[in-house]
Amino acid sequence: MITVTMVMQFLGGMGLFLYGVNATSEGLQKIAANRLKKILESLTKKTLTAAFFGMVMTIALQSSAATTVMVVEFVNSGLMTLAQALGVALGSSVGTSIVILLISFPILNIALAMIFIGFILYLVIRTTQTKRIGQAMIGFGCIFVGMSYLSSAFAPFRNIPEVNAFLSGFGDNPVLGILVSTVFTALLQSSSAFMAILISLSTQGLLTVEAVVPLVMGAHIGGTVTTLVSALSAEKTDAKRVALANSIYRVAAALIVFPFFSQFSALLVWSSPYLPMQVANAHLFSAILMVVLFLPFNKLIANALIKIIPQPKGRDKELRNMFITKTALELPVVALSQVYQEIRWLSHQIMENMVDLLPRVMYRGEQRWADVVEQSERNVDWHYRQITDYITAIFRRNLIRQQIFDSQNYLLMAKEFEYIADNLVVMTRYIMRMHNEKIKLTERDSAMFDELYILNSNHYLAILSDLDNKTRSNSYEVINKRQEVIGIFHHMRENAISFQYGSAPSSGSEGGKSANSEFEPGRVQIDCISIMIDLINGMYNISEEIFNIARIIVGQETDGEGHNHELSRETKKGMK
Repeated sequence: MITVTMVMQFLGGMGLFLYGVNATSEGLQKIAANRLKKILESLTKKTLTAAFFGMVMTIALQSSAATTVMVVEFVNSGLMTLAQALGVALGSSVGTSIVILLISFPILNIALAMIFIGFILYLVIRTTQTKRIGQAMIGFGCIFVGMSYLSSAFAPFRNIPEVNAFLSGFGDNPVLGILVSTVFTALLQSSSAFMAILISLSTQGLLTVEAVVPLVMGAHIGGTVTTLVSALSAEKTDAKRVALANSIYRVAAALIVFPFFSQFSALLVWSSPYLPMQVANAHLFSAILMVVLFLPFNKLIANALIKIIPQPKGRDKELRNMFITKTALELPVVALSQVYQEIRWLSHQIMENMVDLLPRVMYRGEQRWADVVEQSERNVDWHYRQITDYITAIFRRNLIRQQIFDSQNYLLMAKEFEYIADNLVVMTRYIMRMHNEKIKLTERDSAMFDELYILNSNHYLAILSDLDNKTRSNSYEVINKRQEVIGIFHHMRENAISFQYGSAPSSGSEGGKSANSEFEPGRVQIDCISIMIDLINGMYNISEEIFNIARIIVGQETDGEGHNHELSRETKKGMK
């Protein structure tokens, strides 16, 4: 008979277990996620190495989902092929199995000691690194305390023959066992949680080794259901491919093992006389089997997935995020990497669809190019809002200091690029007004425009190069030339005004007209001066925003106080 005590022990035990898993994962991510990400970038070129590191990363982060999210981000950014990503995903299943193997050991007393030591590190010593280690130790200890309560909750069922018969029946009807396990794991949204229940049941002797095999195979499959559903409804094609591959691997492994369940059960009995250990070994052996069966064929599987789930066509004009995904928010180091890639992509869009088109608008005066610039600016605004909303969501996570700085700087960088787009569209409107009102610039004005455009374009390309290659040298050069650039703009403004009012030499002038016969006095001349000054100011604003971005890249803007904007206001004084 189910009592209130049993229910409370089960719920409390499951709560402690899930809290422990989350706290351990969060603590270890703060300690190692940045380092692991850098190592993963360099060690996944070979498929076997990718599988090994997928295992290590999952053990370190206590989350195969976190590993999968990181892998998909690498594929999207071109740092990893789909085949390599599948290798990491296979390795992550082995890593999950090793974590499950650890929790099958009866080490409650050691776990309680870990909670106490973790408490000392977290609340007494209180340095940043020790707090993270303490958090991980408290979480790891809570996992075993939760397992103990789960086991106690199932203890009364030992004396109920119907429960024993029901659970043992999964060994006689393995298909039912696989289905029940798959559904239950999918509802829990965690294969580790379901495996904890199986280990707790086996501790009380409520499972047979024959029933364990189908239940574990179902747990493998059910653990991928949530990821598959969320990936298929997302926009990222590679996320869909990796999620589908994960599910296919597990279903295929279950089908292959199915005719050999009795032999597999015998292998588990041989591996350990302790039933909870047999449960954990069942998960581990099946994960290793998947690696052995599918890793050699990863490239073929990747090619097949590309054909099954092709890259969508005809969506270039749709507004959608290129890199940032909601699933990555669970792992801030990956979410911030996606923000960086999104900003980098946006910076190239501004170059291709706005900066490069400005001379066409200037010298052809065609409305179609102006329309492209206008539409591009609206697209930039949309992406900027998406980026700011995403960074706001990242801020709600428990971040380490460097991640807070990165978030602030990415927010500032995105705003500067949005300012650049705003200035470009304003300049485009000035130019189109000039063409529509038949106002002609002098050759000298055109030469000044060209000089300033080339200056800004070169500096913009310099910071793009640093963003693409994650370097700083070009940005340092932009910063070092800042005062020289301010002097150029100051000189251009003075020249624009003095030349238009005739203070420049004008040999051969006649009838009060300048030798530059294309330029008539009166309203047209005033309008020409006004437009030229507006264009110079627009170019200056863009140069200032490029300078601010360069400062962020070289790391001079890491206090999150917006000091680069203060400096912008100071540098404006150099124009007055």
